[in-house]
Amino acid sequence: MIKKIFQNTVFRNFSYLTIGSILSQLISLLTVLKITQILHPDDYGLYTFMIAQGTLLLTVGDLGIRNIVIRSIARDPSRSRDLIYNGALLRTLALLVLGGCYLVYNYFLGNLQAEELLFVFLFALISCLGKLFETAFLGHQKMLPPSVINLSFSILWFLWIFLLPASTLNVAFLFYSFLALNLLKNLVFHIVLRKQGLILGKMNNFFASSHSLLKESWPYLALVLVMLPYTKLTNNFLDIHSTREEIGYFNLSERLTGPIAFVLDFGLVTIFPNLSALWVSNKTKFRNYISAGFKYYMLLGMLLCFLFTLFAKELFGLIFPESYLPAVLVCQLQVWYLFLTSVDSLIGTIFGATDNEKKILRLGIVNSLFSTPILFFSSQYGALGLASGMVFSFAFFQLYLWYVFGKTLHVAIEDRGLMWLSAAVLFVTSYYVASDLHVGYKAVMAAAALLLTGMYFFKNYTLAKST
Repeated sequence: MIKKIFQNTVFRNFSYLTIGSILSQLISLLTVLKITQILHPDDYGLYTFMIAQGTLLLTVGDLGIRNIVIRSIARDPSRSRDLIYNGALLRTLALLVLGGCYLVYNYFLGNLQAEELLFVFLFALISCLGKLFETAFLGHQKMLPPSVINLSFSILWFLWIFLLPASTLNVAFLFYSFLALNLLKNLVFHIVLRKQGLILGKMNNFFASSHSLLKESWPYLALVLVMLPYTKLTNNFLDIHSTREEIGYFNLSERLTGPIAFVLDFGLVTIFPNLSALWVSNKTKFRNYISAGFKYYMLLGMLLCFLFTLFAKELFGLIFPESYLPAVLVCQLQVWYLFLTSVDSLIGTIFGATDNEKKILRLGIVNSLFSTPILFFSSQYGALGLASGMVFSFAFFQLYLWYVFGKTLHVAIEDRGLMWLSAAVLFVTSYYVASDLHVGYKAVMAAAALLLTGMYFFKNYTLAKST
């Protein structure tokens, strides 16, 4: 049985991406530690704000085609050449238009200087190509190469930061170095794609190909746009209402929760092509797979968030300067927001695999209308206020989300009530009850949570095996 599990494509792909991303995130954490020891929180806030603005342009400039490319290559690998190259050209044109729009925004509401704007645009453009090449690997369900490449370049970035004298590390130098390294990584991605024979088929007419992509992807693009307030504009809210220091605290908390986010996100990325193919070939098996597997995804997410929240204060005290300690409480809230969004993302992944993109869009519109005023208002109270608003708004949105999910697919999720009750108990325990406890008591609580989770898993595995 164990051998069969290890030979399973989904398990192996998930393992490659998970192990690679965790190692990359750990190395990235060490790199961030060095950067925070050199940069004051306001400089770190500027550095991360520029990355966030580049990511904002990249997210919108993707035009919602990422999942379409993955799904299309998974179903028909011979379309990969057309999807990769025409997709890259389409994204580049979109980024040029968005760059002009951002210049107008920055003139009226932003504070970035000319060189800083250049950094934002270059970051978006270089990342655009790299993400598309990585998407091609995912569509072919070849997760090992991108995992190795990303890990290798994380190590290079780590070595570059640690070997250079601290006196040379300012915001501008960091960004020039970061862009150069990512440009090199894009080149490696492309070479490996060609060498492994994953660029298949012929390249079609750009306009016909783009029309086909946008026809399928517009619900995803519309969803991205309505989701911007709580996915990408949080930095902008803080930039308008608060200070660069608060931006630094907020982004540092996102960085520290990165390893958990990558585990959960890559789990979704790994199963998406498999679910897409299964929905077409065997709908009964698809429903059984979702019904039984959903609870394990939630269980993994809440356990990781619980352990992180328990020991976040100790982690900060050990590795970060005292000037960054206000980020502790922000980080502890952010990780539970991450749990809530991971559940949303899983439902979105299931809807995407079942060709329910319009349903995803409607959910996104409802969520945006509900949460945007809360986030905009709460950002006036800094990073902690914004994080509180994010958790509050997404917790209430779950009621509507699950109603739509059940009504659409009619899939009964096993132990759904137990999972949500457990998540609530773990949140209250880790954030409120254990906040001032000695680390020894926290270790006992962590061991108890791991033991109960293990007992639940093996009990359900035994029942499933007997039936």
